[in-house]
Amino acid sequence: MRSQKRRGASPRFHGAQIKRDRGLTTIMLSIITGVLLIPTAAHAGGPAFTRIVAPAETAQTAYTNPAGMTRLKNPMLTGQLFLGSSFSDFQVDDSRTTNTGGDPRSPTPVVVPSVYYVRPLFSERWRLGLTLNAPGGFGAQSGPNWAGRYYNDESSLIFIAGTMSVAYRLTPWLSLGSGLSIQYTSSKSKTQVVNPGAGDPDAKLKTKADGVGVGFIASALVELSPQTRFGIVWHSETNPDEKPEVRLRGSTLPPAIVDAINRAGRDIDTTLRTPQHVDMGLYHSWGEGWSATIDVIWVDFSRFGLTEFRVEGQSLAAPNSKFQDFWITTAGFEFPLFSNLPKLKGRVGAMYITQPVSDNDRTFSFALDRAWGLGAGVTYLRESGSLIDLNLTMLKSGDGSIDTGEASASEPRGRVAGKDDKPWSLALEFTYHFAF
Repeated sequence: MRSQKRRGASPRFHGAQIKRDRGLTTIMLSIITGVLLIPTAAHAGGPAFTRIVAPAETAQTAYTNPAGMTRLKNPMLTGQLFLGSSFSDFQVDDSRTTNTGGDPRSPTPVVVPSVYYVRPLFSERWRLGLTLNAPGGFGAQSGPNWAGRYYNDESSLIFIAGTMSVAYRLTPWLSLGSGLSIQYTSSKSKTQVVNPGAGDPDAKLKTKADGVGVGFIASALVELSPQTRFGIVWHSETNPDEKPEVRLRGSTLPPAIVDAINRAGRDIDTTLRTPQHVDMGLYHSWGEGWSATIDVIWVDFSRFGLTEFRVEGQSLAAPNSKFQDFWITTAGFEFPLFSNLPKLKGRVGAMYITQPVSDNDRTFSFALDRAWGLGAGVTYLRESGSLIDLNLTMLKSGDGSIDTGEASASEPRGRVAGKDDKPWSLALEFTYHFAF
């Protein structure tokens, strides 16, 4: 049986304006920062997020490497459906945690669709690509009763990007590409707030925000030989302005103060910087269905987070999230499965992601650790020229240990510590490439 511990000190409400309320401002900075954090997701063509930059065989290259579109002779439409499910089981450490409530809820599966289209433009040298996808996302439904409810009850973020890209074959062995991406962000978050009165149920603090940012893509594909090619891609930063809305419900504070807090939420503006990343990849084919890929991605994550935080037009210091740059490395291998079925091929892959935040700086808003994965899949070429891909990936991360530290006047939400006992997840990806 879990010991009964104090619920955590109440945030201090010293004034009617949110900028004067250190406790609520601390909570809101954590929410806004946390809900806008996303792991970088590679829109790969193989298991374990392989076949990203250099294969340039399907319409996905319109986003992963626009220069690769010059290799597609005819129009192609790709539809992708990604299903992810985590088996995470975060265990609260009772010996260090001061709040009651126990462990969070188990994660729920997520489904992400994407669409890619490529067609010739002007002449044989030019290509046009259109993409609608979700470059990344983050979410959690930990629940309103667990020990960390004052840090994270529910949070979700959706990134939707519409991208137009063009490619030009400069020489028989060199193609260049570029793209313009309009990125929409929508985020929601809910945390519990302790009411001052003894025995009173928690209040609920909800935030939501949306915004639009513009990003750019530049890429090149070098065909070293008919069997070997190398690609490099740069995705720029985006800086969407966010307009968060704040709602404090169920508070036992005087109604005038609660109303002033909710009104003050309308005066909050933030600017988010999402990180640039550089992707490099090598593809080589031995013929007769045998090929291999290596991809390396650098993410400028140390610059990720809020760049501005303004209340009633007054700029406040944005929180230092203490992120660090990280790398993604993948390797994939494709091979024929059966000699009498040359159109059916098998694929295997492996990946590794370095740690984006140190163990001491990890928070419930961003609990990712280093990760590695293995995957397998199949691809089938139909008589019509269309392709079917089916890939399954198993991911394993570090334990994602978190300790919020001792409760204090500057951190009134209590201490919560623990780690993930089952940091496993599965990703199933189905892709259909329509050839015209």
